[in-house]
Amino acid sequence: MEAISCPSYPHYTWLAHRVALEPPRIFDVHECRHVTHHLMLTVAGAADIRWMTRQAEAAFHTAVGCIGYFPCDREVHTLSITSPDGFRAYDLLIPDHHIRRCCASEGMSISPDLPATPAFRDALTEASLLRLSMKAECGQVSEDIGDEIAARQIMLQLCGIIGASRPDWLSDTSIFLPAVMRQIVAHIDATLSAHPSLGTIADTVGMSPGHFARKFKRSAGLSLGRFMNKRRIGMAFAMLRDGEAPLVRIAIDLGFSSQSHFTRLFSSHTGMTPQYFRRQHVRMER
Repeated sequence: MEAISCPSYPHYTWLAHRVALEPPRIFDVHECRHVTHHLMLTVAGAADIRWMTRQAEAAFHTAVGCIGYFPCDREVHTLSITSPDGFRAYDLLIPDHHIRRCCASEGMSISPDLPATPAFRDALTEASLLRLSMKAECGQVSEDIGDEIAARQIMLQLCGIIGASRPDWLSDTSIFLPAVMRQIVAHIDATLSAHPSLGTIADTVGMSPGHFARKFKRSAGLSLGRFMNKRRIGMAFAMLRDGEAPLVRIAIDLGFSSQSHFTRLFSSHTGMTPQYFRRQHVRMER
């Protein structure tokens, strides 16, 4: 097993092991002392795994897409893997103080004794873990805001899986950091014509739609719907100035339900119709 560095969240170092067993090598054991929580994702093959500490022992069968969580218990951990046909996994190691600090910052609480949770499936955790582990496999330590969000999503999902109490999102009065807000706006601009829903936009930062809507309004000063319409009108200005595309085409490209909807909204924001704005702009150019 080869150690590789993972991106930080928010500023701690995570570590991943690429676990690979090939026939006829069908048994592998390693020990860790006093260090980390393990989050293992099976990416190829299947195996029987035993997780042993001085306090407990867990045995389970894992297959592709299964995730196993094995908590730090301040004692020696022994991980035994048996796979007759070959097995590959990512074993993500997360410091104990990192999980507990994440819980504190998110308004969650966990008990001192955390149970092992073998062989569960969670698509969001799998996608986030793969994103970080594949980046780490290339020897990169990323500052991409998407990687930071993926790491945060792993932490929130993991905290929920191990029984942490959910935070009271209604009491959250924070705003989005500038880097996160830039990513959200870029996503909105890129998907306006496809009528992005509140849910799909909220997914980009791993939040529930309700929590995202409240936090977005505090951050932007506008509701998401009003903000999206403002971005559409801004893009319409450029399209009306820079080309001769029919109004119905502009309306479709910007995600309006119809040309009349586009005209009404444009008029309410600017005091003039799109056609009048275009004629005035052409007249000024002459």
